[in-house]
Amino acid sequence: TVKYTAQECDFAYNATLMALQWDALATKDVRILQKAVGEILPKPYGTTWITYTRCHDDIGLGYDDKYITEAGFNAFEHRRFLKNYYGGDYGPSPAVGALFGYNPKTQDARISGSLASLCGLEKALASGDKIFIQASLDKIIMMQALSFCVGGVPMLFYGDELAYTNDYSFLNEPAKSYDNRWMHRPVINWSKNDLRKQEGTIEQKIFSQYQRLIRCRKNLAALADENNLQWLNTQNSHVAGFIRHSANQTLYCFFNFDENETGISWRLLHQAGGIDIILHDHWNEKELRISPAETHFIISGYGVIILEVGR
Repeated sequence: TVKYTAQECDFAYNATLMALQWDALATKDVRILQKAVGEILPKPYGTTWITYTRCHDDIGLGYDDKYITEAGFNAFEHRRFLKNYYGGDYGPSPAVGALFGYNPKTQDARISGSLASLCGLEKALASGDKIFIQASLDKIIMMQALSFCVGGVPMLFYGDELAYTNDYSFLNEPAKSYDNRWMHRPVINWSKNDLRKQEGTIEQKIFSQYQRLIRCRKNLAALADENNLQWLNTQNSHVAGFIRHSANQTLYCFFNFDENETGISWRLLHQAGGIDIILHDHWNEKELRISPAETHFIISGYGVIILEVGR
């Protein structure tokens, strides 16, 4: 038996990857994420990440300015846009959140808000727009799918499995009212939880999608917690993608951070062995054929594709 010792934390939140996902969602652009992931994802032997889109804490934009600059943006203006987008100072934003720990000198701030509200569901439900509501649900699952598929151990924060929006009841409690992070630490509504059993409800739709994610993670060997990930340059600024390998399985995973459908070149899948090969999409439960008549395959708005090669 070989014993390993090191000055490392065995198990840690991957807060940087989490924040980079929120960056990509606001901008509909994955270039900053792609610049940073190569440095943040490798894990020392015997350690792992907790991968997640949301937790009890605020969202800190804790990635280096160099990644923003390398992606072609002005770092200060970019961070200000993100704070405005999620903090309520950018009119077209569907997100409902608030700034936490704002520093007027540096203008640094962190972001509060539930996963569902930051993905637009709170506004969508208020509007009653079914397309808006569905887009919000698609965002939630797309973000969570990346966290489930990227490696590490995925974590769900309570309430997210049923799309809880911001809980403002903290404002009525003096012991909590000074800290807006309580808006994403909801008081459980057991009647709402029971709606997961009722076909067609928001709760049932989102809960069943989480069940699908868990099945994919459990059943696909290449998604296990290993250092077996290779990020792809998808040649599409809206789509993040990577390959996961295991001894007997290769998976291509793609995540569209834009509301519009878009195309991915079949050339990215050259390792699949060329044309006229049928690939299985585990997420959408359908077959895709690499055809010489087509140059691209399509991923829907806020869509997910998990392709298995050589199935």
